[in-house]
Amino acid sequence: MQSREEREFGSATEVVASDLLDVDPEAWTHRHTDLIRTAAQDPAVTRILVNAAIKKALCREAGADRAWLSKVRPWYGHAEHFHVQIACPAGSVECKPQPPPRPSDGCGHELDFWFKESALHSPPPKPKPALTLAGLPPACKQIVKAP
Repeated sequence: MQSREEREFGSATEVVASDLLDVDPEAWTHRHTDLIRTAAQDPAVTRILVNAAIKKALCREAGADRAWLSKVRPWYGHAEHFHVQIACPAGSVECKPQPPPRPSDGCGHELDFWFKESALHSPPPKPKPALTLAGLPPACKQIVKAP
């Protein structure tokens, strides 16, 4: 078990093998699968972004219940972390929900793209500009400026 300081300031462990084609068996455990499965099964979670090699391992280890895999999507990087996207809160007029993920588990031909040479070693698309206070919706600005 890590201390609070280790969790907050320690570096994360990469779980993807150096060739980017699969997870590193020395770093990846079934606990990783269990954690991502648990997060994906939460109704508030709309998507989880992981490295393609992690998605590949999840597909291999998912078992019979594969419905949760539709929320787990590969994305560039993410060799040592994953991102969780949460649904808009009920009644939030400022929040713009994303379209739901495709109903497939994402483990078939759509995963193949991520293991082509062009995808393995190409830079990811340019990120959107950083969100600043000026770019926040009015309701968020009120909360941030509140005493």
